Amino acid sequence: MRLLSLRSAAAAMLAAGALSMAGMAAAQERECPVPETFFTFEPALPKTARALAEGREAVIVALGGASTLGRAAGAAERGWPARMAAALAARFPSARIKMVNLGVPRQTAKEAAARLERDVLPLKPVLVIWETGTMEAVRGIDIDDFQETLQTGIDDLLSAGIEVVLMNMQFSRRTHAMINFAPYLIALREVADVNDVAVFRRHGIMRHWAETGALDLGVSGKEERRKLAVKLYDCIGRAAAEFIARKPQPESRSESRP
Repeated sequence: MRLLSLRSAAAAMLAAGALSMAGMAAAQERECPVPETFFTFEPALPKTARALAEGREAVIVALGGASTLGRAAGAAERGWPARMAAALAARFPSARIKMVNLGVPRQTAKEAAARLERDVLPLKPVLVIWETGTMEAVRGIDIDDFQETLQTGIDDLLSAGIEVVLMNMQFSRRTHAMINFAPYLIALREVADVNDVAVFRRHGIMRHWAETGALDLGVSGKEERRKLAVKLYDCIGRAAAEFIARKPQPESRSESRP
């Protein structure tokens, strides 16, 4: 009887824990919700979604800069790629997810593209998430050169049978007052549309959170900014996981926004 009682108590504790985790996830989703319109007309990722659903190995590579490395949050495990992998693992517990973070601070698109053959293709990923455009906007790099670089990189990845997501820049009112991101947002969107490649619209999503008060992106103070980064990367990671796992839309795409 005592053994049964202990087993019952353990089962109850596990169930309570699962409910607690589910409740925490639901609460987090309410904190930083993403309207469906940000995802609706983006191409789906059937190979990646199938690998996750069938419990096969899914190597996912993240290319990007300091935000990909989670620098502002203090550690790579707090960056959006790690948070995305954790969210995917919770959603697909049988999947063998291998998240490879190849972020390099202040990396340009050209520098990232030059690494594909050496650092990315040998990993045989099912998906590459390429976070790019920030350094181009900061340095005022020629728009045509930026687009040509993206096209070359996308050609290399698609030719290897790898699915691609382009992630655009972060949003903050402070940087927008100093840097003109708009031409680079449009340029990235145009290349994605020509190649039928999905864009994770981080810039627009963050702006939505700022304008709705879901996240206060204007905090000051070193510790306050670190805490914000931890929360922001977690929100981005969970939103990216949802983006990856979504099902294809039955209807054709309509006009997209940056």
